[in-house]
Amino acid sequence: MTVTVRLVPELRHQLETYCRKHGVSKSHVITELLRERLSGPSRGAKTAYQLAREFGLIGAFSSGKGDLAENRKRYLREKLRAKRAR
Repeated sequence: MTVTVRLVPELRHQLETYCRKHGVSKSHVITELLRERLSGPSRGAKTAYQLAREFGLIGAFSSGKGDLAENRKRYLREKLRAKRAR
């Protein structure tokens, strides 16, 4: 079956770049993306993130540091230095 899709230039460029980099055809990428999207959870189903949020697992273990994700390397380095100093 043939399908024609009009893509905005930016998306077309991203698709072409991805295909060149990974050595796959545009048809292959689009088919795989459709397969993933159409076989994913149904509209009424909750995602793993939504379930974890409902059960209170997200943010349950706060470090008190709001920038952990951004400065993880710095915090790890400080921990390791403190451990060596003992």
